[in-house]
Amino acid sequence: MTKKARVEWIDIVKLLGMIAVFCGHFGTAGGRLYGFVFCYHVPLFFFASGIFAGNLDKLSFKDAVKKRFMQIMLPYMFFVIINMAVMILTSGDDMITYLKYVKQFIWGVRNHMPVAALWFFPCIFCTGVLFDVLRRVCRKDIPAVVAAAVLYLISVTLFPNQPDVEPSWFWNIDSACYYMIYYALGHILRNKLIPAGNEQNGYDRTRKRRYLFFTGAVLLTGYAVSIYLQEDIAGSLFCRVVPVAGIIYPVVRAVLLIGFNLILAKLLEGFHFLSYAGTQTLWLCGNENIVKTLLGTAAGLVSLKIEVTGELSVLVYAAVMTVVIIKILLPAEQKLYGKCLRKSDKDMKEAERKQHAV
Repeated sequence: MTKKARVEWIDIVKLLGMIAVFCGHFGTAGGRLYGFVFCYHVPLFFFASGIFAGNLDKLSFKDAVKKRFMQIMLPYMFFVIINMAVMILTSGDDMITYLKYVKQFIWGVRNHMPVAALWFFPCIFCTGVLFDVLRRVCRKDIPAVVAAAVLYLISVTLFPNQPDVEPSWFWNIDSACYYMIYYALGHILRNKLIPAGNEQNGYDRTRKRRYLFFTGAVLLTGYAVSIYLQEDIAGSLFCRVVPVAGIIYPVVRAVLLIGFNLILAKLLEGFHFLSYAGTQTLWLCGNENIVKTLLGTAAGLVSLKIEVTGELSVLVYAAVMTVVIIKILLPAEQKLYGKCLRKSDKDMKEAERKQHAV
């Protein structure tokens, strides 16, 4: 997506998802926040990514795959190298262990590599490619969304492992099947969220729109609070009425909480640091383990120990991580990444020139 096409509040949605991921990775130290964010944080990312799934429609399938690979998997490789460097400096493992880590990174399976947060890169890449296949085969969006829903049902009923918790396939393709429904929903709702010709202002200012926005904000906030307080009355009623609620309700709950985050992001529109940070979510994801290591090391140098316990301290620490990444790590890393890309491109052109000369 070009800079002109960026939609500020959608970028803030992505940042809210990233902060939720940071909070979730503190585990039970986050108290009720831990269970709350795990209801929606990954689906939110796939939903937000799906909003712009059609940006590569003018490209051939081959070129679209290549473009996605450049945008997602090259940064993945970069962060694998950076994280490996940090581990070499801090872990004290032997060469055999590091070679095992390299193999795990190549396979890219969640919970089966030393920096588990990086699983998202290959998974979102596979999701984009698979959904592109569905759209090209189905030729229309509604059948593609239905196919994505079928893949979700297959993944939760027939796959040997829980694809949202313990995927086992190369590059998390099983997780891609599970989360594609959210990606598809984001794609099909794009024109509702971002009307054509008015991409910088997703909601017009008519009285009806304002009324719907206020009503939705109240209802979704009430629902989000009930989930946070672990008093999901609506979910209990739904499970009693619908026989297959155990399969369907996690999607319903995630979609409603995504709606709550959309409302929150819209209210935060105008805070430019938040929107800018939201444009850098891959860099936030890739740096999570690095910034935790650096902050812990820095605290140790002055004989301090960082203890993160409770909802508020987890939120504050997640915010600190975000600021450190955006303000300190990001400028240096993007400069280094740009140099690596230019060097690689130069080497490829030189190799092509020599090949043609022969």
